[in-house]
Amino acid sequence: MPKSRPPLPGRTRTAWAMVLLTLLPAALCAQQQEEPARLTRILFVVDASNSMNAFWGNEPRITVARRVLLEALTPLEKVPDLELALRLYGHQTRIEPGKQDCEDTRLEVPFAKGNTRAIRGKMNEVRCLGTTPIARSLEKAAGDFPDNTARNVIILITDGIEACDEDPCAVSRALQAKGIILKPFIIGIGIDEANKYSLKCVGNYFDAGTPETFDRVMRVVIDQALGSTTTQLLLLTDQGMPTETDVPVTFHDQHTGEARYNFVHTMNLRGVPDTLQIDPVYT
Repeated sequence: MPKSRPPLPGRTRTAWAMVLLTLLPAALCAQQQEEPARLTRILFVVDASNSMNAFWGNEPRITVARRVLLEALTPLEKVPDLELALRLYGHQTRIEPGKQDCEDTRLEVPFAKGNTRAIRGKMNEVRCLGTTPIARSLEKAAGDFPDNTARNVIILITDGIEACDEDPCAVSRALQAKGIILKPFIIGIGIDEANKYSLKCVGNYFDAGTPETFDRVMRVVIDQALGSTTTQLLLLTDQGMPTETDVPVTFHDQHTGEARYNFVHTMNLRGVPDTLQIDPVYT
C-alpha cells in the first residue's frame, strides 16, 4: 500500500465522520486483521396464522411463502459455518370469534447443520389456523439460540402485524441490547401501507409487495444475513476537508456499546480512504 500522508499540523482530530455504505463484498484492508470464520445461525420465524390462507395473486400466501423459503434452502445447504432453525406461529390453535391463542408459537426445527430436510418437511405439512403473536414469538426465539457467541439472526416472514396487544419492537430492542440476536430481518408479504410502520421498528424491513418480488427480496435478505458490507470513512477537518488520516477509529454496536471494529484510518496518495469490511447486521 502506498505510504500514508501525515496529518497536517494544527488540524483538529475531533473530526466528524461521513460513512459511505455499499452492499458489496470486499477484501479486508491491510489495517484489519482477518478474523477466523464465525458460526452464523439463522432462525426463520414464519407466520402460519389464518390470514396466510388468503390468496395473494393466484395462490394462497402460505403456498408462496413455502415455495420461496424452500427454494432458498437449497443454496444454504452448501454454506459452511451455518446452522438453521424454524419457528412457526399461529399453526396450532384455530382462531375463533372473540378468542385467540397468544401462546401459539413453537420451535419446530431446532438449530443444527444439515437439517434442511426437516425444515422442508415441517413447512410442507403446516396448516394456517390461528392468530399472529409476533412479540411472543420473538421472546421465545431468544431461547432457540444455543448461545450468543455466534451471529444470531432472525428472519421473520409475516403477512400481518401484532395481534396480541404486545410490543414486538420493544422485544426486538431488548434482545439486541442483551446481545442475544443481531438486528432482525422482516419480510412483509401483502402488508397494507398503514401497517408497515409497526414492523419497521422491529428490524430491517423488506416489503415483498407482490409474489413475483418475494423471491428476489428473500435472496437479498439472506445475502445480507450471511455476507459483509463495505464502508469508507472520511474524517473531515473543521473546514470540511477530508484530509485527516492516521487516526485510530473504533466502531461500536449502538445497542450493546461493545467495540466491534478497531483500525487506523489511512488514505492513499490520491486521498482515497481504505475500504473496510464490516458486518451489515450490527447496528
